[in-house]
Amino acid sequence: MNDNLTPAKRKTKIVFVQLGSPTEPTPRALRKFLKDFLGDPRVVDLNPYLWRVILNCFVLPLRPRKSAKLYQRIWDGHQFPLVSTTKRFTDKVRAKLKHLDPEGFVEVDHAFLLSKPYVSDVYDSWEQDVANGTGATKLLVIPLFPQYSESTIASGIDALGKEFKRRVKIPTFEVITNFHRSHAFIDSSVTKIDDAINRLRGDNIGIDSLVVSFHGMQKRRIVQKGDDYYRHCYETFRLIVDRLTSIPACNAVMCFQSRFGSEEWITPYTERVVEELVSAGKKNIAIYAPSFVTDCLETTDELGHELSLEVREWGGTLYTIDCLNADDQWCEEFAKFSLIQAEGSAQDREDIEYSLTQEAYSSMPKLEMKKH
Repeated sequence: MNDNLTPAKRKTKIVFVQLGSPTEPTPRALRKFLKDFLGDPRVVDLNPYLWRVILNCFVLPLRPRKSAKLYQRIWDGHQFPLVSTTKRFTDKVRAKLKHLDPEGFVEVDHAFLLSKPYVSDVYDSWEQDVANGTGATKLLVIPLFPQYSESTIASGIDALGKEFKRRVKIPTFEVITNFHRSHAFIDSSVTKIDDAINRLRGDNIGIDSLVVSFHGMQKRRIVQKGDDYYRHCYETFRLIVDRLTSIPACNAVMCFQSRFGSEEWITPYTERVVEELVSAGKKNIAIYAPSFVTDCLETTDELGHELSLEVREWGGTLYTIDCLNADDQWCEEFAKFSLIQAEGSAQDREDIEYSLTQEAYSSMPKLEMKKH
C-alpha cells in the first residue's frame, strides 16, 4: 500500500479510442475480428438469438475468406493503416501538447476496441501510474469518430463500462461523444479538400463535382430509434462545403456508403450518386469521407480501389482525397481541442465549435421509411 498521502497533482489522461483492425489479413484473423465486431449488439441491433444463428452459421463460415482478400490490399506487411496512423497521430498530438501544456496537466494515449493496445491495457497502465504516485486524476475519453452513432460511440462507452465493472479504482471520467462541429475537424477538412482540388487544378484537372461520402446506417436506427448520426452527417457536410474556396457548395453532394444486408439504408447511396454524375457529363469527381479521420478499408479500398474502377468503366475519373490521418494542421488543432476539453471552461468549449443557422437545418433532407 502506498503510504504517500500527498494529494496527486491535477492531471488529465486523454485517451483516443479507435475501432482497430485484424492482426493480419488471413481468414483466421478476420474470423476473430468479425466475430468480435459483428457480435456487438450495438453494431448489429437485430434480435440477438436470430443474429447469433446468422452470424455463426452463415456469416463467419463464408465472409472471413472474402474479407481477408480485401484487407490484403491495404496490408503493409506489418500492420494496417488504421493502427499505424492512429499511433502516429497520437505521438504527434502528444508532441504538440508538450508545447501547449508545458506544466504537464494533460497526457495522451490511444486504445482500440478490437486491437492492441486495448482499452484494458491503457487502464492497466493508468492503475500502475496511480500505484507509483504519478497517475492522472481524471480520464478523458475521445473516440475518434467525428459524428455520434450508437454503433461507434455507444459501443466504445460499453467497453469502458466493462472495465469499470471489474475495477476497484475508478477515476473521474468524461467521454466526448462527437467533434464533427469542432473548428479543428472542420477547418482541417476544408484545408484538406481545398489543397487537393487546387493541386489537381495545377495539373490542369478541373473537378466537376465533390462527393462527400459518409458511412451508411440503416434508416430504422435514425427514424425509429432516434440516433443522431444522420443529423451530425448533415451538419458536417454543410459546415465543410460552405467554407470551401476551391469548388462551389452547389457542386457538392452528400451520400452514404458501405451498406450491407436487406434493410433500407440512408440514401442517396454513394455509388449511385457517382454513376449519375458521370452520366450527366461530370467526369472528374473528387471524393472525401468525413466519417473517418484515418484511412482504412472503407476509404482506401472501397472508395480508392473498387469505386474508382467502376467510375473508370463508366467513363469518368474518381480522385480520392485522403483522410486527415496525421497531417500537421490536424494534429496541431486537435491538440488544442483536446487541451480545451480537458482544462477549458464551458465557454471555452462552446467557442471552439461551429453552429448552423435554422435556415441551414430547413434544407436537411427528411428521412422516411418506405411503407410496406
